[in-house]
Amino acid sequence: MRVALLSSQRAYYGGEVHLHDLAVGLAARGHDVTCLVRPDSALADRLAADRLDVRALPLGHWYEPSAISTLRNEVRQLAPDILHTHSPRDYYHGSAATVGLPVCNVATRHQLRPIAASRLKRPFLDRFGAMIAVSEAVREGLLASGLPASQVVVVPNGVRPPDTAEPPGALRRELGLVAGEGPVVGFVGRLCPSKGVDTLLWAVSLLRNRWPELLLVLVGDDPRQGAYRQQLTTLARQLGVRASFCGYRPGAARLLAAFDLLAVPSLAEPFGLVTLEALARGVPVVATAAGGSLEIVRDGVEGLLVPPGDPEAFAQALHLMLADQSLRATCVQAGRRRVASAFSLAGQVAATEAVYALAATGAPLPARLDGLREGRAGA
Repeated sequence: MRVALLSSQRAYYGGEVHLHDLAVGLAARGHDVTCLVRPDSALADRLAADRLDVRALPLGHWYEPSAISTLRNEVRQLAPDILHTHSPRDYYHGSAATVGLPVCNVATRHQLRPIAASRLKRPFLDRFGAMIAVSEAVREGLLASGLPASQVVVVPNGVRPPDTAEPPGALRRELGLVAGEGPVVGFVGRLCPSKGVDTLLWAVSLLRNRWPELLLVLVGDDPRQGAYRQQLTTLARQLGVRASFCGYRPGAARLLAAFDLLAVPSLAEPFGLVTLEALARGVPVVATAAGGSLEIVRDGVEGLLVPPGDPEAFAQALHLMLADQSLRATCVQAGRRRVASAFSLAGQVAATEAVYALAATGAPLPARLDGLREGRAGA
């Protein structure tokens, strides 16, 4: 099968990791894969490093005629069976660019909220053979947008098996941390209000007497030119929290092994790819019981879940996970098993391949496709 994957994103976060891993996995299963990305995107070099066919296109604003015309010409030349888009802006780029062409449109939704002004966008959305939701929570948002259930299917994210683990000490030095520090609680993600970092800072401040040497390490940038990061830095200082803001780090998944535990304080998480990456590396997780995190972590099994926006509950869970060695060991073992059995990259790629096959024939989609393993590769 000939597949074109489209993304107009510059940054490299969960959605871009998803596209990258999917491209590699599909190519390994015998598909002809081309990636259409911005020339200034972080994806371009990463995809090329994996020897994938990468085409740089001037993808930009919504409904930009020149971008759509360029994309249409590229699609005509490639003649893909599937055009798979990965961000809201690209749904409309892809749909408009393929009018009258024998291409099946497929999209992946990485956002919880319903599609804005979905009635106005109906002519675009109706042209998709499948809308893939990365979690049940995301599927609910798509159905709330008015998409028919037969068009929406859940394919949970998967992760690659981690490479040989690097020593936590070496990773901590890479992050600029001093050897011999106390326990390290990590956060990885964009610094934005929906990620709940302020709640995490308040929670850590409540642990100062119990864990005076605790260090909070935050890996990620601020999409708002640093204003929110400055607010968080000021809050950390006011609360007396020992916090290290490390900024954006490429390949942040490998740095997770530097943490004693991962904190996921999001108000609502569409899925939580970083949570899977942590569990796969044997890092226990404390997360909020909201959105996709509920579909990954079972409270008291793979990690601990607390209500979103509740610093006291988050602090208590952090303390329990740090203090109870037996609980940590149990969560580490259960987390690795759960990722291997339910969230493997091989399963995600095989399930996506099955979606392509169904969408190309116009068949109605099941509510969910996962747990597929090394099924038959399409060519």
